[in-house]
Amino acid sequence: MATTLFLRDIASTLGGAGQKAMSQRRGNAVITTTTNTVASGTNITITATAGGQALTWFSEPLTAAVTITGQITRNIRVRESATNVNAGIALAIERCNTAGVVQSTVIARAVMGIEATTTESARTLASTPTSTAFAAGERIKVTLSVINVGTMGAGTFNTYHDGNVAAGSGDSYVTFTEDFRTDDILDVAAYEIIGTNGYKG
Repeated sequence: MATTLFLRDIASTLGGAGQKAMSQRRGNAVITTTTNTVASGTNITITATAGGQALTWFSEPLTAAVTITGQITRNIRVRESATNVNAGIALAIERCNTAGVVQSTVIARAVMGIEATTTESARTLASTPTSTAFAAGERIKVTLSVINVGTMGAGTFNTYHDGNVAAGSGDSYVTFTEDFRTDDILDVAAYEIIGTNGYKG
């Protein structure tokens, strides 16, 4: 069974600035990032706000060892501010130790599909990674970058994550062929814990 990790707006348990969590649960409400683009720019790390904090996403520690060798599908929702921005989305996946220090590259940064449009839409890419053995306790790191498609122009670029509807706004994720689990952060509605009638079920 495949495993999907959704890009969330929850802080990673690593605790560093700009470090967000990936979860096996969809999000609660769509979050929009805004990254400034520059003339002739490329490979600009996604920022929370224009000129703001750079963002990266980490899984929680894996509960058991797994070798990632099958196809990985990336799906990121994006938008550019104008057609002359000439930008798309790129994504890199890395293996990290429990402290978030990169150990090796699983998939190098690569542009996902065609240039973004001026309305939110998904960009996807499926490819085979470098076969990578993860030990229990290690983490998966995802870094998003704005990349030029042609010659980049000045403007802004948006990504959308933490959405709660499949194929809807903010439905950004990475799907692995392998079946594995992580120590997911508990992020559930109160009724899921205490029951809809106000008692513990």
